[in-house]
Amino acid sequence: MMFVKPLARAGALFLAFMATVCPVPHAQMQEKPKPLVLLDLPAPALIGTSADWLNTGGKPETFERGRVYAVHFYAFGCGNCKKNLPVYTKWQQMGEGLPFTVIGIHTPETEKEKNPANTAEEAKKQGMTYPLLIDGKAANWKRWQQQMWPTVYLVDKRGHVRAYWVGELEWQGAGGTRVMEELIGQLLREPAPLPGDQYPAFRRNDLPWRGAHDGVEASSIL
Repeated sequence: MMFVKPLARAGALFLAFMATVCPVPHAQMQEKPKPLVLLDLPAPALIGTSADWLNTGGKPETFERGRVYAVHFYAFGCGNCKKNLPVYTKWQQMGEGLPFTVIGIHTPETEKEKNPANTAEEAKKQGMTYPLLIDGKAANWKRWQQQMWPTVYLVDKRGHVRAYWVGELEWQGAGGTRVMEELIGQLLREPAPLPGDQYPAFRRNDLPWRGAHDGVEASSIL
C-alpha cells in the first residue's frame, strides 16, 4: 500500500489499537491482540522547548489545520519500538509533497535514554529525519495518557486523534503496517476543514481489515 499523490489518493488516519499491553516497560506480552480503538478527540498540544526538538531547527511542531500527522511514542532502547521505526521512516518518505508529517516523541526510561545526546545519536543511526521531541520529563507521555511503548496515533486535519495502535505493527502477523497505511490514505482524502466541520467516525465496515478482529471499541482516553 502506498500514499498516492495526488491528495485524493493519499490520506488516512492511522487508527488502531492493536494492544498487546504489557505491564513490563520495553516489552510486549505474547497475548491475543485486543480490540482496535476508534475515537475522535482533540489532540493534546505538544510540550517542549526549542532545545527539546530535533530535525526542526529548534522550531516546535504544532498540529496545523489541514495536515495529517502520525505521532509515535518510543524509547530508543525499546526492542518493540525498534521494529516499528523503519515503518515510520517509510511513511514520512511516502508522504513527501503531501500534507502529512510523522512526529516521534522520545520518552525515556533508562539512564542512557535520558541523555539527549544519546537520543540524537540513536536517531541518526536509525535514519530518523522527521521531527523528534525529547520528552525528558514525560510531560507529553502524561498529557496523552500513555501506557506503553510503542504507541502510534493518527491526528486528522482538524487536529483530532482519530485512532491509535499500541504495540508492534506486525506483532504475530497483525498486519498493522497495511492497516495504518490504508487509514492514513483515508485521512488524507478528507477535505480541508472549515470552522465547525465534523467528520464521521470510523465504523467497522469502513475498516480494511473488517472481520479480522472481534470488535471495535470507542475510547475517550485523551
